[in-house]
Amino acid sequence: MKYYRLEPSYKKSVVEIAIWKRTDENGNAIFLRKELGWRWGSFLISVPETDEEKLEFAQSKSDDFESIEQMMEDWYGYTEEDGMTLEDVLLPDTEDEFVDITEDYDHAEMLECWDGCWEDWTVTSHTVDIDEDQADAWCEEAQEIYDEEYEEGVESLGWEFIDTIFEMHCSPVLTECDEYGNEPENADT
Repeated sequence: MKYYRLEPSYKKSVVEIAIWKRTDENGNAIFLRKELGWRWGSFLISVPETDEEKLEFAQSKSDDFESIEQMMEDWYGYTEEDGMTLEDVLLPDTEDEFVDITEDYDHAEMLECWDGCWEDWTVTSHTVDIDEDQADAWCEEAQEIYDEEYEEGVESLGWEFIDTIFEMHCSPVLTECDEYGNEPENADT
């Protein structure tokens, strides 16, 4: 297995978004979002090297995959004729200005995020207009209980936790590393 550490090229570019949901009396979905901006963060991305690792990775996506080539065509839409390698689809392009880590690199593992710089709470709905005062009250109530009881506290207010999403709002930096995210000691500097 090859390992890469994914980091931002600029500080204050890693964003963590936690999402909760509830429904109103008419069954309309209302979403509560907590956006937390981090000064820095890093993620570990594993890229299979051996045939056995590649098959195991493909089958982690679906038991129906019998090869990495089948997974690349079915999952990512690439064939061998496209000239795409497994690294091309499993690693972000360092020229990109935005990386949706959770959506596009679900195999990435967070190593660390540190020094939270901002925290914004918002309430939205795609189907119902929400009174601004009500949205502010929900946000304030959620933030207060979150500070004491974290996700479980917010859930005690009737919000169902949905997911946490990580994004990088700058070009990524990829560094080959070991399985713990550390650069090899004999690496050229």
